[in-house]
Amino acid sequence: MRSEIPQLEVITAIADADFEDFVAQLLFSQGWSIIYRAFDAMAMQDFLQSRTSLRTVIIYKADLPGMSSQILMEYPEEPYTFISLDGSEPAAHAIMQKIRSQLRLPLVQSAQPLALISHEPQRQVPMPRVVTVTGSSGAPGRTTLALALGEVLQSQGNSGLTFVDADFRSQSLSRRVQNSSKLSPASLLPLDPGSKPTALPELASDHIAIVDLGLLPSLSEAVNDRRWQGSLISSILEATTQLLFVVRSTQESLDELARFLKEFPILLRKIPITYICILVGTSRELRESEARFLTLTQAENRFLLRESQLRGGPGLLGINGVVGTQKPGKGEIGKIAQSIFSR
Repeated sequence: MRSEIPQLEVITAIADADFEDFVAQLLFSQGWSIIYRAFDAMAMQDFLQSRTSLRTVIIYKADLPGMSSQILMEYPEEPYTFISLDGSEPAAHAIMQKIRSQLRLPLVQSAQPLALISHEPQRQVPMPRVVTVTGSSGAPGRTTLALALGEVLQSQGNSGLTFVDADFRSQSLSRRVQNSSKLSPASLLPLDPGSKPTALPELASDHIAIVDLGLLPSLSEAVNDRRWQGSLISSILEATTQLLFVVRSTQESLDELARFLKEFPILLRKIPITYICILVGTSRELRESEARFLTLTQAENRFLLRESQLRGGPGLLGINGVVGTQKPGKGEIGKIAQSIFSR
């Protein structure tokens, strides 16, 4: 069995010297081979570029000088695995549990002989499209956006449309679909918290599912949580083909967006994300909030939308803050729908 497990090369990238030394000695005691101890992000990059690694695990903290989400996104998931120790308790058991929980099966190579591996091109299997709506706390408009998006897709002839309410705190999506005059209650695929679901129900390959996830916990918590809620969130994120992150133009909501942007590259590097800011407040507050939102989401797919426009009003504010000419209601959300399905 030992021959089936490839040699892991470990790099530590932790600014706190005492904590890094503690982690290094802990890994040594577990038989891990540490090949480099980076003191900043530039040194880590220089080292990675200077050698060829089959399997490299980089154990880091976000406060490493020069570390950013852009750097993490430069490296493919194979052969690099980035493991964040942000928020970890300085205890051996907690650190090793977090490290092992973030290691994935691709680190274990298949024992299948190379001669038996077919090099014929694999046929692409159609997969359902799963649009997951989440965002900041404080009811920024997640459910309203999910419903509006569903109405647009339904008006465009998407008969295989399914709503999934995974927000067990409120389940407002279920109530509003059932009370809607425009949406069929049959399109609602309920999740019963009493049955403790750990995965999305099976969807047809030609279906579009809109999942109201509610408030997303910290990503490390979502993955490491061994309760059924944590397993369900992880399953939804793995199935998601488009993620919509909705915030309000308040400092608290934008603070949550900043924390999300700091965390998401760890687990969501393959999921296209669209950021939507619902504008509320006075003119001065709006100017400051718009500027911060645009700075945080620079180079991302993003939209600014007035609260009245979310429920059907004139003019969608696009990426550059320019008022569009779309018709009210469906036309506004239609631009967002077109944006996420054309990526």
